[in-house]
Amino acid sequence: MATGQDKDTVTVDLDPTEVALVIGEEDGAMSVRVVAGSEVPDGASEMPAAPEIVLALAMRLLKDPDFHDDVLDWYYEHQDEDDEEEDEDEDGKK
Repeated sequence: MATGQDKDTVTVDLDPTEVALVIGEEDGAMSVRVVAGSEVPDGASEMPAAPEIVLALAMRLLKDPDFHDDVLDWYYEHQDEDDEEEDEDEDGKK
């Protein structure tokens, strides 16, 4: 976590085809950044699917306060399913 003036940063290398959605919180407010592994050329008639999806998610997170609650609810519901699947996989390997 960043504290005071000494901000720690983490570097992530993205493949040229990858796009990252970076979500943070500062002073109780959510911040959202989109970082692409490569630049979309100026004058491109269409944006590739990955950046377009990430931008749509970022805009929805910023403009729809209930959406992030829905996303968290979905995550927690599916996290339990993933944990159960991992337990089943581990039991099968023993």
